[in-house]
Amino acid sequence: MSDVLLVMAAPELHDDLARCSAAAGYAIVVGDPRRCRHQWMRATAVAADAHALDTVASAGLPRRAGLFAVAGSDDVGTLWRTGLTLGADGGFVLPDEDAALVAALSRLREPRRHPAGAVAVIPGHGGAGASTLAGAVALVAARSARVLLLDVDAAGAGADLLLGVESQPGLRWPDVNGETGAIGGAALREAVPRTRGVGVLTGARDDSVPLRPDTVLAVLDAGRGAGDVIVADVGREPGSVTTGVIDSVDLAVVVTAATVPAVAATRRTVARLLGHRESMLVVRGPSPGGLRAEQIAEAVGVPLLAGMRPEPGMAARCESRGLVLRRFGPLVRAAERVAGRVAAATVAETR
Repeated sequence: MSDVLLVMAAPELHDDLARCSAAAGYAIVVGDPRRCRHQWMRATAVAADAHALDTVASAGLPRRAGLFAVAGSDDVGTLWRTGLTLGADGGFVLPDEDAALVAALSRLREPRRHPAGAVAVIPGHGGAGASTLAGAVALVAARSARVLLLDVDAAGAGADLLLGVESQPGLRWPDVNGETGAIGGAALREAVPRTRGVGVLTGARDDSVPLRPDTVLAVLDAGRGAGDVIVADVGREPGSVTTGVIDSVDLAVVVTAATVPAVAATRRTVARLLGHRESMLVVRGPSPGGLRAEQIAEAVGVPLLAGMRPEPGMAARCESRGLVLRRFGPLVRAAERVAGRVAAATVAETR
């Protein structure tokens, strides 16, 4: 039992933590959060409750891997917020989640996984349908992986509204805006609203505070590092957030309608945002003038990834119950092409 679990939690949690540490093969050491720097730097893992996390944050201790936030079933109040700030790798309510904590402690000994894939979906013009495609890509990718949908389009309606989770509790961008560094990907996954295997991080209603690029990139890196496929719904206005996300992903996908004005606007968007950055195009029909998707891709100057016909009833379904995909619909097929390309790019990177 060479691994040490440093416990900084209320005495009533000690028996549960001792049981978990023994099951995972750790020796337990109880520490004082006001005087724990030496133990903090050397322990294999740390389990701390909300009070201890607040004390540690005030003391200015460096972020570290293997930090787990814990609470009793009657005391979860500030656990997620403080744990996320310190980069916690997960949060657990004891004794209900003993087994999950044991599993998390055991995973610390496993080799670190390769980062998961990431894609940015960008509208070539207003009303292109990029947010809908981003939501569909996230739902499709969630068939085989954990997914985090990042809504970084300040002018959009909100990814939570699109997926029908606007009433769910959970973290929004204002809760993490300003945080940087080692944000815990596992803790983030548990703290955001979720639906159908997709975690959603979006803005709060009527919040006008601009997103900070360092926060957005810290969240993106944390999600990827924790094994979540990242789907970013990106706006078409240049800026440090948009540029940072596009530079960080494996694939940038531009969405355009199949009209002459849409093609002209998309050409400008590509020139402003992407330059020589490799990207691919999704074309949404119909074309009033009979343009083929291949012709539109040639005119925009971006390789064609997919074309899709209009899907009857899509708008009505989104209005009533959020985005629900038809199994063999055009949107699903386009989303499958995007998700497949991201998966292929990730495999190529890890070889």
